[in-house]
Amino acid sequence: MPPTENDFDLRRASTPPSGMGISEYNFADINNLEHCAKYLNQTLITFGFPVSLDLFAHDPVSIARTCNCVYALLQQRQRDIEFRESANEQRQRLLSDISRLEAKVERLESQLQAKDREIATITREEAKATAVLKVQIDKLQKERDEFQRMVLGNQQVRTQQIYEMKKKEKEYIKLQERLNQVMMEKKKESRSGMEIMNLLQKEGRQRGTWNGKKADNDFYKKIVDAYEAKNQELVAENADLRALLRSMQADMREFLNAPNGSSRQSTSSNERLDNDHLQSPLGGRTDVFDLPLHMARDQIEESLRNKMASIKERMGQLQDAQKGAEVTSEATERELELEAQLVEARSIIQEQNSQWATIGSISMLVSSLSTSLSGVLAALCGSNVWFEWVERSRKIMRSSMSSKTME
Repeated sequence: MPPTENDFDLRRASTPPSGMGISEYNFADINNLEHCAKYLNQTLITFGFPVSLDLFAHDPVSIARTCNCVYALLQQRQRDIEFRESANEQRQRLLSDISRLEAKVERLESQLQAKDREIATITREEAKATAVLKVQIDKLQKERDEFQRMVLGNQQVRTQQIYEMKKKEKEYIKLQERLNQVMMEKKKESRSGMEIMNLLQKEGRQRGTWNGKKADNDFYKKIVDAYEAKNQELVAENADLRALLRSMQADMREFLNAPNGSSRQSTSSNERLDNDHLQSPLGGRTDVFDLPLHMARDQIEESLRNKMASIKERMGQLQDAQKGAEVTSEATERELELEAQLVEARSIIQEQNSQWATIGSISMLVSSLSTSLSGVLAALCGSNVWFEWVERSRKIMRSSMSSKTME
């Protein structure tokens, strides 16, 4: 049987190291053979080798027993060496596994620390986002509350405007009724004037019942005084109406040219219309309200229509903004005043038109009366014209008044 690697290892292990004597490793010698044999037998029995060795025997059985014991010792030694090698290899594997696991643990610890840092960062960001979201929610709630208040305010303003419009409509109806009454009264006055004219045109017994020249002078004086008083009253009333129209147009222009008013185009068009209205029909630059009615009526009506259209457009924009709840604005006291002035201006314009019509009818009545009187005087005194008769009647009245004062 050839020697194995383990045998060489056993030999190397049993070989004494260099530099040491052989006597240091000698267990038995000639003098203690019996004692050594006895010790070896006891040791073998102790370690599980029940066969006792007879080292001094010469029979083959004892020698075979000794060889078997020595072979068993060698097998045990080889098993020990293999166990040590396997244990060493397992130890090396365990050490490598431990080092690998330690590296893995370090890597996992570093990853855990990184994840902890990420969690801390995410927690801080979440806290910041939560704070920002809370602030935004509070802001949106405030805006919602403010929007609800504005909607309620707009509804209240709209209700108030509807109430004011109904009130203005009632006032407008009343003014129309009043205007109709005034027109009826004017018609009655014109009828009375026509009756007077008819009485003057009649000939016969009524003319004979007059009391001479003094009665004629008194009658002419009354007619002229009534005409002049009515004319002065109408002139004063027209002056007041013109002043009111001027102030109303200035207020409307200021309202239309306000910063929160209509667009620039409408503002420029209103300014252009106002500047055009300052031009008189004769080419000069004067106030349009100082012109006669037949010359300035079209310009005044056009200006008022344009301003009314602009105001209606403004009111429509405000109503659309209130319905859509996109632009919330409140009606100011100035707008209410302008509406009141607008309604008043309408009534004033209608009244002025009726007064101008009344003035026209009165002027026609006076002209017809003057024509009839001139005809009567022409029939009585010859071919005298109307203006000479007026001058003569004024001189007569002045002379009569001076004579009365002297008396």
